[in-house]
Amino acid sequence: MTVDNYNRKELFTKPHLEHKRHLPELEKLQYQIDEILHSISLDGVGTFKFVSKVCCYTTADIIADLNIGILQSLKIGSYSAAEALSRSSLENSINLILFSKDPTSSRPKSILLNYLKTSKIRAQKWHRYAKESNNVESIERSSDFEQSLDVMKNLFGDLDPKNVKGWPDAYSRFRDAGYEHFYHILFAPASDSIHGFSNDIFNRFLGEKLPVSEEERNEYFEGQLAEKISFAYYLATHSILFFCVAASHIADRAENEEASEKFQIIGKALEVMIVEHETLTKSCLDSLAPAKESLKEKQRSSEIT
Repeated sequence: MTVDNYNRKELFTKPHLEHKRHLPELEKLQYQIDEILHSISLDGVGTFKFVSKVCCYTTADIIADLNIGILQSLKIGSYSAAEALSRSSLENSINLILFSKDPTSSRPKSILLNYLKTSKIRAQKWHRYAKESNNVESIERSSDFEQSLDVMKNLFGDLDPKNVKGWPDAYSRFRDAGYEHFYHILFAPASDSIHGFSNDIFNRFLGEKLPVSEEERNEYFEGQLAEKISFAYYLATHSILFFCVAASHIADRAENEEASEKFQIIGKALEVMIVEHETLTKSCLDSLAPAKESLKEKQRSSEIT
């Protein structure tokens, strides 16, 4: 049994493209999250220390900026850009959750110390390369940069590395925030969008190699594009949902019940969209199982002959 071209369009391509209708609602919910979050005071209740306030405010603004970029990318059809931005948005939402859950301010201090540490390492590598290549201008600039980092570090007397744990890797941050599952199903797959889009290249290569007619091959490529579009929307929806989750952590710590309730309502609306994505994925896998088996049979037959 095989799935013919008409069924592939109806059961796979068209349903994946249906997710494009979510864009107006995603834009509205993103705006609402940002608006509610900015209405929450970090003074008084919640005992947010200065460094925590700076990290929370800055990171929240970065996530909002990234999410707006994701939505604009979807609007103009730049789906690869949406994938790449979503990966960064998800990571920063995890950071925001960690900042908001840490009353000791150890996490915020850790990211600042990590910036100074890694920047100094880069400055030293730059300086070493500049000396080896005898680039006078770069020698001076790299040396000045390293010295400026030392000056900045001395300005923050409370950033004592002895009392602050190192900044963890992405996997550890997802785990520590309580969202390890999403590292595996969202962040790791989306990382391909930062490091070469090898999955897209593989899918193209696979399509060119399939032992099918040109008509079927074109149907395959149309389906792959629809799936890529759907995945971009799936990542975008999760990016906005994780922003909502991070914002709700801040609301809870600040004891702002009104904001917490609003975030719960927004979160439920986003979860409905995600369920639609995941239901479609299961349905498509079930529907395409016979076609995959048919391709395996063709491959086995060609190997025998």
